[in-house]
Amino acid sequence: MFQTKDSTAHSTADATTDQPAAGLSSDSFLSDNFASTQMTEALTWLENMAEGWGLSPMLSSIFAVAAAVAGALVICGIADFIGKLLIKRLMHRSLRKSSSVWASETIKQKVLERLSHFVPIVLLALALPAFKDYGIDWWLRPLLEVLAIWVLVRVICGVIEVSERTLIARGFGSKMPVVGMSQAAKMVVVLIACLLVLSVLFSKSPLWFISGLGAMMAVLLLIFKDAILGLVAGFQITANQMVRVGDWITVPSKGVDGDVEVITLTTVQIRAFDQTLMLIPAYDLISTPFQNWRGMSESGARRIKRAIPIDINSVRFVDQQDIERYRKFSLIHDYLNQANQDIADWNEEHGVDTTNVANGRQQTNVGIYRAYIKAYLHDHPKIFSEKFTFLVRQLEPGPNGLPIELYVFTNDNRWVQYEEIQADIFDHLLAAASHFDLEVYQSPSGSDVRTLKG
Repeated sequence: MFQTKDSTAHSTADATTDQPAAGLSSDSFLSDNFASTQMTEALTWLENMAEGWGLSPMLSSIFAVAAAVAGALVICGIADFIGKLLIKRLMHRSLRKSSSVWASETIKQKVLERLSHFVPIVLLALALPAFKDYGIDWWLRPLLEVLAIWVLVRVICGVIEVSERTLIARGFGSKMPVVGMSQAAKMVVVLIACLLVLSVLFSKSPLWFISGLGAMMAVLLLIFKDAILGLVAGFQITANQMVRVGDWITVPSKGVDGDVEVITLTTVQIRAFDQTLMLIPAYDLISTPFQNWRGMSESGARRIKRAIPIDINSVRFVDQQDIERYRKFSLIHDYLNQANQDIADWNEEHGVDTTNVANGRQQTNVGIYRAYIKAYLHDHPKIFSEKFTFLVRQLEPGPNGLPIELYVFTNDNRWVQYEEIQADIFDHLLAAASHFDLEVYQSPSGSDVRTLKG
């Protein structure tokens, strides 16, 4: 309630006569400053001037306070402008001389300019005791405290943003979820600021509001279930580094396949290979199986796992004439000599009748073809033959023939180069199959059916 200066002074005097002085308070300390003294003199002058116009004491006090507040706001606006101007002329000029990232980001995020807002707040706080006798400081004081909290939050968030961009510029963005950590820090700052504002507005300790949150937790969990799940998932992803910026991930159930660009506390932004952007909730990476290709990228290798289906009808034993023909392939020349010698020694040791090719050990065209594939891949400059798994194997025969599977790793994991290497290898091996009297299996086509009819 607005009061005149005299009535407030009388009530204050009556209250003080009933109790002894308890030492200097913060108000008495603040009142002993130049700003409050000048404001008090200005209020007295304005009030006397208004009374000279014939206004009543109440209207004179209202006019004096309104004019003083308007004047104070103008002075604070000028002080804020001067503060920003000094910061730009002095601080920013020295920061621009530095080539560091944090200096340029400090200017870009206007962190120091946000600090200039403290100047009018301090001036108003110093002048506040002058309004106590008019009974309006009960709402001016909380307003200034809330404004101070708001400015402080903006400054801290600016420092967090500068730190975020500095870490990203220095390459830490691909090693840790910088954006998610930044958002988490801002969220904590805003939460603390909200508690402080409530404490100021209701004149309660922040601990009182924290204790009261327990009663509302069930309602909050029900209303903000999705947001809370996303927040928890974001913290898990951030803490465990399940996904990093730059990772190639695949989420089959969501049709997601691409590179991670941004990780926040609630969402993950992915750029697919067709350059479209996808946003998925962070919770999906906790509740849904997904594949992260980071290990492949870091290893420098990429797996080839593909089979050549051989028509079983073309699989047979080979005779000496076939072996002599296969010896012309330089990749398996030594292998054939060693294999022939080992088989001959084994059959002779066990007294095998070799007049029947089904007796004892014999070579087959598909076995020699497997040996050729191994030798070809060992000799290939783009295939790891020792560091990673190197396997050429037969899979179980089925309706589509006998699969000869290659399980090897290339030494170039870039997508385009990897596909070129894989295609070149299978171009050669598919064409080479016929030189070992093997046929690659293919389901009957329309031309096959027309040939049979003819």
